[in-house]
Parts: sequence; structure tokens; C-alpha cells
Amino acid sequence: MARKKPAAAPKSPAAKARKQAAASAAAAELRRPRAAAVLTGDLVSQIRSGELAPGARVLSGPALARRYRLSYQTVVRALDELVQRGLLVRQHGRGTFVAPRPTPPPEGKAARTVLLALDPRALERGRFGYAVVEALDEALVHAGLRLRYAPLSGPGEAALLEELAAGQGEADLLLAFDRAVFLARALKRCPGLPALALHAAPKPEAGAKGFDAVLVEDADGGRQAGSYLLAQGHQRIAYLGGPADDARARDRGAGLREALAGQKVTPAAERSSDGWDEGAGLAAGDLLLGDLGEAKPLAVFCANDRLAAGFYRAAKARGLEIPRDVSVIGFDDHEIAATLSPPLTTLRLDRAEYGRAAARAVTERLAAPSKPPHTQRLPVLLIERASVRTV
Repeated sequence: MARKKPAAAPKSPAAKARKQAAASAAAAELRRPRAAAVLTGDLVSQIRSGELAPGARVLSGPALARRYRLSYQTVVRALDELVQRGLLVRQHGRGTFVAPRPTPPPEGKAARTVLLALDPRALERGRFGYAVVEALDEALVHAGLRLRYAPLSGPGEAALLEELAAGQGEADLLLAFDRAVFLARALKRCPGLPALALHAAPKPEAGAKGFDAVLVEDADGGRQAGSYLLAQGHQRIAYLGGPADDARARDRGAGLREALAGQKVTPAAERSSDGWDEGAGLAAGDLLLGDLGEAKPLAVFCANDRLAAGFYRAAKARGLEIPRDVSVIGFDDHEIAATLSPPLTTLRLDRAEYGRAAARAVTERLAAPSKPPHTQRLPVLLIERASVRTV
């Protein structure tokens, strides 16, 4: 005789609640892709319509999660997609912002496309590239050209090279901002593509040919720094450079040495850094101060302002006061320069003019594709603040 199955014990309220919660979570998971697509679509629409203007801050991840009833992780993935597409940029510790974007060309006017290849971090507000690209974007729009952003991060570089080689890049001209190695590779794959190097150009040994360039008078900036320090009575002058293989760092150091040689002064010491950021300046600055010993007064020319900020920290750690014990000059006039204590004397490049000069180079190349390649260098201006003393 078959046994009867025992009657199932009634579920407790807690078990019922867990089952309902699991069902709700499963339903939410099914809705999530659609809701994420709505979030992405809304943001793209707001950016293209101008409702979210270039530089505008996007709602925080938690706020978007609440508004669209999504998990925080899903919101982060949606924002990551828009960052990769070049529509948004992240600023560490500040939030997510709309990247500089072109507006559509006038109706009925065909727009040729300029492909801008760059590291997405270059578009973070406060970075050197932000104001340059903003002015470039505006000038190209006025010229009836369309700027397409191609962020080079992760697999993006290899994918873009394949796209260009296959003739699918939708580019009438390739503009590479501070991506000299990528530009050299692209020109090898697509030798007939008009190209412009901005802020950094491929080395001659890279074999890249036929490109224009808009660069900075780096050597003259070094000369100005050296001449200014000599005029303030300094004789022990050192150089804190960027990476040794970077032409900008080499040229700025060469300009400094040229100015010093004119007064029969030899640099007291020189150090290259592993990068261009504050951490690199701190590490290389500490080594440089170790090379220099205890003799004072001392002056240091730093290849950019973020390196100078790191050098400030290295000097403070050794008990040195700026400018009493060591005078400092930077380069770029980054927004950090005026906020340092004391405010940093530096070399300034007009970033907006840099962007406009790049736009002029683009329009000239598109108008005359067969003209010989041309390199233009823009001047820098010494900005006196409080980090240099007279001795």
C-alpha cells in the first residue's frame, strides 16, 4: 500500500517574504536592460539637444540609480559606455561631466569628419586638453566640419586601427592629441590619410611621414625659464624633467641648458621622471634634492606644473621652504599652479588659441591635400607669481 506523502508544512511568513523578494529581484533583472537603455538614451538625447551642455555635471550614480530604479553597478556600466563613446568624462573625486561636443553643421551643408584620437582623461575639466579641444571643437563647427571623438583606452586603439585600415573610420582627417605612437601606427596602416599631430609628434625613427603638427615652443620655454632665474641672481639651477624619451621634456631641458650656457653656467643637476603627474614629481624631486645636497640658494625648473606640485611636496618633506630655500618654475599654467602655496611661477600656453590654431591647420590641410607637411609651434609666456626669489 503506497504511503501518503506527508502534507507540506505551511510556509512561514519569513519564507513567503523571501520568495516574493526573489521573484521581485528576478523581475527587476528582466527589466534592467530596458531601464539601462532608457537611461543611456535619455543622457544621449540630453547631450545632443544641448539640455546637458559641455562641462555640465551629470547626476551622481546613486541619484541615477534611484531615478531609474537600477542597481548602482548597472548605472556605472551605462556611464562607462558613454565615457567610452566620448560623450562623458570622469573627474576623480568630482563626478561625471559632459565632454566637449560639436553641434550639428548648418542644415544642407555637408560636414566632413575630423577624427580626434585621444586618451579620454585628456577631456577631464582642468586637464590641459579640455580647453584645447573645446576651442578646437567650436572652431571646426564654424568651419562646417564635424568632430568625431575616438577615445583610446583599453581595446579602443587596436579597434580604431583596424577600422581605419578597412576604410571604415569615417574620417577625412585624423587628429591625434598627445598620442604620437598611435599616429605613427595609423599612418603606416593608412599612408594616404591626412593627419595632424597635436601636442606630441611621432619621432623621426618611427617612420611616420606626411603629417602636419601643431606643437609648443618647448625649447623657448626652457630658455625663458633659465633666463628668468639667472636674472634673479640664481647660479645653482637644476632641471626636473618629464620622461626621458619624451621630446617635450628633452626640448624644455635643452632650452634651459642653452640659456645657462650663455652665461657660462652649468645645470647643478638634472633628473627625468617616470611620468608627468604629481606622484612622478614627488619621487623624482626627492632624488633630485638628494643629488643637490645642502648648498643654497637653489632653483629648479620643472617640465610641467604637476611635476612642480610633486616637487613642492618633496621639498617640504626635507624641511625646505619655497622660495626661501629653493625657487621653482613650472610649465603649462595648469589650474593647480595658482593654488599651490606659494603660487607657482610658470610658462603659460594660450590653450584656446592652441585649439584654434589646430582647427586652422585642419581646414588648410583639407583645402590643399597635396601641400607639403607643416609644423607650427606656439609661443609660451612667463607668468610671475611667488615661487621664485631674488638672491
